[in-house]
Amino acid sequence: MTANNYKAWDVSEADYPANGPMEERLKFLLRYAILAPSGPNTQPWKYAIHDHSISVFADLSRALPFVDPSNRTLYMSVGCAIANLAVAGAHFGFAPKVSLPSGRRPVPGQDDLFPQIQRRHTTKDRYENAEIEPFILEEIERNINLPGLYLSYLPDKDAKAKMADLVSRAHQTQLAKKEFRHNLGDWLRGNWTTEPDGMPLYTFGVPDVVSLGFPAAFKEFDLSLPVIYRDSGLIHDCSTLAVLTTDQDDKQTWTMCGFALENLLLRATFYDVRASFFSQPIGLAYLREELKMQVNRGHPQLIFSLGMAKPMRPSPRRPLEDVIIKQS
Repeated sequence: MTANNYKAWDVSEADYPANGPMEERLKFLLRYAILAPSGPNTQPWKYAIHDHSISVFADLSRALPFVDPSNRTLYMSVGCAIANLAVAGAHFGFAPKVSLPSGRRPVPGQDDLFPQIQRRHTTKDRYENAEIEPFILEEIERNINLPGLYLSYLPDKDAKAKMADLVSRAHQTQLAKKEFRHNLGDWLRGNWTTEPDGMPLYTFGVPDVVSLGFPAAFKEFDLSLPVIYRDSGLIHDCSTLAVLTTDQDDKQTWTMCGFALENLLLRATFYDVRASFFSQPIGLAYLREELKMQVNRGHPQLIFSLGMAKPMRPSPRRPLEDVIIKQS
């Protein structure tokens, strides 16, 4: 039996109400939207169903004031959810049209990536020793197809060393601050969590027994050394590093970043390629500036590694009813 906080992953396309009312069909699409990634699995989204459309809102009650003070990651997470919604809509016969308040329109992908929604997961533990074929990297990169968005690959050892150093210095600075640790620690979960959100520690490779007391220890003590050790492994052992950059640096750009990123992740999943994310240096202005000089292409929005990794149990999800805004 699937625990209540994991039941969202049991959605089956065979249950799509093809002959049902439009509201029921749109609501079914949202069952795939809520499977999108979010940092750190805060699931900061709300939805309103209309006659023939769905409005997606950022749920700022789930903001992380010390971890993500600009809400950049929050808006990227919302963009990921919109991407899943568009992919699911196209799969079930809709012609999705996505628009932002400014009128900017990210274009849904042309390929059917729907089967990858339930297969996608983030890797936080380790990569296998395997290289990604160049043609796969080219296929992944073509999903960053929106104006003003760029993907730069950093595959060589020197670039990885520089990035590992940036991430290390970011951890040392951020994890030395108690308010940062408490803010992030509130979203760490034991391996047998019944919560519908947050990051279960099995995703980091933490054993069950250790996971019981880890969130409390993380809040009280500076554990930057083991965190740096883990992230260094995910950087040095990956097949390639990637940096997502943009011409603009605002809420709608962050949302578009998330939209493009999720399409990229679904395409990567098709090839059994997994990603791990490193946003820490971007949260510190002076390190973000260093990264900007390294990449030399716009504003850095996300660092992530790509590599081959074993499938992992997904993270919990909130019930769909919790994220739908009831219309009066």
